[in-house]
Formats: sequence, structure tokens, C-alpha cells
Amino acid sequence: MCDSFVALGNSTADGSVLLAKSADTEVNEAEHVVRVPSREYGEGALVRIGHRTIPQAQHTHEIILGKSFWAWGAELGANEHGVAVGNEATFSNQINQSDGACCLDLLRLTVERAASAKEGVEVIGHHVEKFGQGGNCQMMGNYSFDSGLLVADASEAYVVNCAGSHWAARQVDDVMAISNRYQISDDWDASSLTPENGAKPNFRAQFADEALERSCGAVARESAAYERLVARKGSITVADMAAILRHVGDDEENYDVCYPGVPDKVCMHAAPAEDRWWQATGAMVSDSSADGIVVWMTGTSCTDLSIFKPLFFGIDTPNVGPAPLGTYTEGALWWRHERLHRRAMADYAALKPEIRADFDALEEQFFAEGPGLKKASKSQQAEFVEDCWRRAEGVTSAWIERLEKRNYFLQNTDYRAMWDRFNREASFPI
Repeated sequence: MCDSFVALGNSTADGSVLLAKSADTEVNEAEHVVRVPSREYGEGALVRIGHRTIPQAQHTHEIILGKSFWAWGAELGANEHGVAVGNEATFSNQINQSDGACCLDLLRLTVERAASAKEGVEVIGHHVEKFGQGGNCQMMGNYSFDSGLLVADASEAYVVNCAGSHWAARQVDDVMAISNRYQISDDWDASSLTPENGAKPNFRAQFADEALERSCGAVARESAAYERLVARKGSITVADMAAILRHVGDDEENYDVCYPGVPDKVCMHAAPAEDRWWQATGAMVSDSSADGIVVWMTGTSCTDLSIFKPLFFGIDTPNVGPAPLGTYTEGALWWRHERLHRRAMADYAALKPEIRADFDALEEQFFAEGPGLKKASKSQQAEFVEDCWRRAEGVTSAWIERLEKRNYFLQNTDYRAMWDRFNREASFPI
């Protein structure tokens, strides 16, 4: 389960295009932030994506990804041309007969191969029509689904809905939010579907599985993000996008991390129910303008207990330890942060305001300084990135040290059993 949303330049405070995405995956599905340089390939080259081999592009762009440790594709991504993508699981009445380009693959293929949002729509449409979307998209088990994507560059954005080997795209006017459902009816601007007697087929009516959409709380999460964008339209900032990614409902003071029911909060926390074993395992806000792009990543789970840090193209990502696995990985950033996250869940209501006070003070400085460095030298950008990630690690480590001195006990019996299970499965020494 995921959420993505975008604000175009006509809706932001400084004219930048902002795209945000929460990667909601299985509890131990560690995310890894990676930078892949641009590359040239010979004619006839092939590439192994998630579940099949396809023709390689002769040129791939430099990309920054937030990806599940096991996947070729990604949950979060942007490229050197300012193209950024958020992807969603969607549910259709189509049956994919064979492995294809799954949701995670489509995101990476888009940022690797598209120099604009419009080209991104073409990349998605081509691969969906040619290969379909079949194949497992889950760390554990064997679960496949279709795709929804939000593709933006420094000037425009598109929503793309995909069902089996069909797709439809609609341009965004100002702000847009998408979740685990289809948004496009007969208002598409481009599609694999063919108009009949001058009338466009209704994509949503033809393909949507509404029961599955309801079961994952898609409408509630999508509406929550969209309403907050509309309320801030004309003055939306990176900080606003981060705040929406952290939204846990209007009654935040009384929010219960293991509330019953469907997962209907943008900032998703795992809970002791089979359809709630998902959480925000990573998040991104991309800031694209004519001056350049800053990619803000948490690199950690639990967005409301994480800090967004900057990344630029053309410089290395900071040293955050080894690539994480689905079991505890000593020294890996994602797993180090789990020492804070999983302990804080024992007293979330009391600890979150204290932790956020320290994290917000730091993050506000990052957000204030980052956009001004879009046109700075690579050495200046590298120095800023290194400093931000180092300072974020310092304040996080200080909180981990404080939490490890406290008693750690989850009062809710079912919630405690859930975390005991996931900690055992990950061999996590907490």
C-alpha cells in the first residue's frame, strides 16, 4: 500500500514541482537508497528486470532510487533531468498470464529512460502493452497486482493507470494525489484503449476491482492527501509535502498506532491484523525546477519518526553502511533506525512529540538551505549532503541511546505478539 502526490509550479511557494511518495511495504522489507550513474549500452543489449529479460535502452539516465532490498525495480525514484515517479499497487479484473514489467519495474524503467514526464508516460505505456504486469511484487509470498503511477518533471505531471496490458494517462492541472485505486475514467489524454464512435472508453469502469480498493483504505488516504494540498495551494513547500507524508489523521493527539480497521492513514504503521502488516518503509520528496533538482529521502521506516535528508545528482550518496537485507543487517542505516522506531512504538503518543521536536529543528534547517544549492558546485552540494546525513545520524543515535535506557514493553497483547514475531523473523536483537 502506498501514496503519491504532486504539486505543480502554479501551486507551490517558489514555482518548483514537488512530488512526494510513501513506500508502504512489509514490516521487515528494508529500503535501500542507491544512486546509479548514467550508462551507454551497445545495440542489442538486454537487461534482467524483476522477472524477465527485456531489451536494454542504449542510454540510461543517472537515477536515485529508494528500493526494497530484494527488488530490481523501486518504490521511489528520480533522475538527473528532474523526472520523479511515485508508484502504487492497483487492483483490476485482469489476469496477467505471464511475468511482465511489474509495478516496481515500471518506476525504475521510467526514471532510467525518460527525460521528461511526457516521455515517462510513453515508457510506461510501451512496457505495459508489450510485456504486461505479471509477477510477484511482494517480499514474502507470491502476490501480484497492477500499477498506478504519478510522473512529474520541472514543468508538468501525469497520472497513469495500468490494468493488465492496458493503460491510460491524464495530465495534472495543479495538485493531484493517488493511492491504491484507479483515478481515470473517460477523461484520459492518452491510452491504449481506442475511442468508439468518438467516445472514450471509461478506464475505471472497465477495469477497477472496487472491493479490493475499499479493503486497503485507498479512498481515505488519497482524499486526505488531496485535501491538504488544496488547502495549501499556491504556497505549498517541501515541508508541507513532508507533513502530509506524516499525516495520521486530524485527531493526532489521540491516534492509536494499532487502531482497528483498514489502513486509512497516509503515514502507515503496522498493526496486528493480516491486512495491516504493512508500514511506511521509506519516503521521498523531489523538488524539481529550472535550477535543478533536490531529492529528499528518509532512507528509514516510520516517516513520522524519520528525517528527510538531501541528495543531488552527480555526487555520491553518503556512506550509510552496507545494503540492508530482510533480516537484521549490522551497520545498515535502515536497521539502525529500527532501534528507534520499534522502541518508540511502545510509547508512541508520548515519545513522538519529543522526538519530532529534535528532528524538526534539524529538518527545517535542511529544507531552508537545500533549494538554494540546486545551482551550487558539486563540491558545495557534496559538503551539504554529507553534513545533513551526518547530523541526522547524530540526533537519531542520541535518541536511540536514550530509548535503550528505558523499559521497553508493548502494552497491547496482540501488538506485542506481532512485533515479537517480526523481530524473530528478522533476527533483530532489540
